[in-house]
Amino acid sequence: MTRTALVWLLIFSAGFFSVACGAKSTEVQISAPLRPKYVAKGYQKIYIADFMITGQQQMDRDVNINVNKEVKETLRSEFKDKSGYQVDSLKVEYDQGKKPEEVLKDSSFWISQQVQDKKGSMILAGAVEFSNFEKSGLVTQRVTNPRTGDERNITNSRERMQLVLAIDLYLLDAQTGEKLFQENFKEEQVYDDISNVSLPLFYDVFEKIAPKIVGILVPYRVAGSRLLLEP
Repeated sequence: MTRTALVWLLIFSAGFFSVACGAKSTEVQISAPLRPKYVAKGYQKIYIADFMITGQQQMDRDVNINVNKEVKETLRSEFKDKSGYQVDSLKVEYDQGKKPEEVLKDSSFWISQQVQDKKGSMILAGAVEFSNFEKSGLVTQRVTNPRTGDERNITNSRERMQLVLAIDLYLLDAQTGEKLFQENFKEEQVYDDISNVSLPLFYDVFEKIAPKIVGILVPYRVAGSRLLLEP
């Protein structure tokens, strides 16, 4: 059983016990600590590299967001604030003719990067897919007649937009170019009556992934709410 599954099992068990013992409900916020996924012994510095950006723009074809800049600067700030590592940026020029996984797994490519202090340093790199899709469909709502008080269901066609953010993340040894750790992250969100992708919408999805990325090297907490019954 993974550590995340164990944490949520304990939370669920506590909530189930409380529900079984009472009748009056109360919503409570629960936070559980998680240890880093990778213990980076012997490393003092982390370089946040430029990310390879891909994606499909179906509903909003003119997305004006610098995804690499937003992801890179946010992670750099988060690691500076929450870790004891020295943090710096790394400018990377990618061969757009190659597939992202081909580049990310190429140790010789990473050895060739201009990193001054390679010994004791890691490189955080990856490929980011940011896409939007049209998700039009029927939505049923319960409405009340203000004059009679009668309730009925009304079904309408509604324009919906789906945002998908997926990050294939690699942690690399700057001296050897070898992979230290790798994980995929993906979040999806559907919005009603929205046809344009804005920066706040991007962060609405990205903020769910960013803590998990930082959690590779830094302890973090997973939060949630549970409905408890009071005696």
